[in-house]
Amino acid sequence: MNLRKYYTRARHPKGFWGFRIIKAMNGKGHAALPEWVLADLQINEDATVLDVGCGGGANIARLLAKCPQGHVTGLDNSTISLEETKDYNYRDVVDKRCLVVGGNATQMPLAKNMFDVVTAFETVYFWPSLAKGISEVFRVLKQGGTAVIANEMDGLSPEYRNIENAVGMLVYTIDEITEALTKAGFTDIQSRHDEERHFICVTAVKPIES
Repeated sequence: MNLRKYYTRARHPKGFWGFRIIKAMNGKGHAALPEWVLADLQINEDATVLDVGCGGGANIARLLAKCPQGHVTGLDNSTISLEETKDYNYRDVVDKRCLVVGGNATQMPLAKNMFDVVTAFETVYFWPSLAKGISEVFRVLKQGGTAVIANEMDGLSPEYRNIENAVGMLVYTIDEITEALTKAGFTDIQSRHDEERHFICVTAVKPIES
């Protein structure tokens, strides 16, 4: 499969190739970024977490392990992703520690002030609007809650812009993500950058109203 077809199908997996892409998302090749992010991410054992663009559900399993007394919700707009996430986390779905919901990142079918943590791994590339998606993350987070945006592409190489032009996805830099988070009202914005692997992670806090 060529690069254009891969990223186009990754945007909204469906059919045979969509199924193959989702399976690949759960494989070792996509484990390095979430493992890098979650190694340093502090999550309370009883936290309520939302994973936006949950893909095949592997990151939900990692998040569930981080909050053994908590609850994780997965959101995705792909039916294949939702079904694979349920299968991957079957026991936690049965035990009601995991809920899987269909929906778009820029118009989430979720109430405000629900979550302690909202994560977005490798998904902001495909949001119709970064600003609207981050605004929704802000809305569903509790006051004092943390947003986590992590990407395998840091947006600093011309290669990434070529990918954008080829498939219509957007590869954001740390500065661009930080600016969008600031405009949405987030504070305490911090970033990490693994320059060798081009990984980036930006975290931000929804302020507590006085």
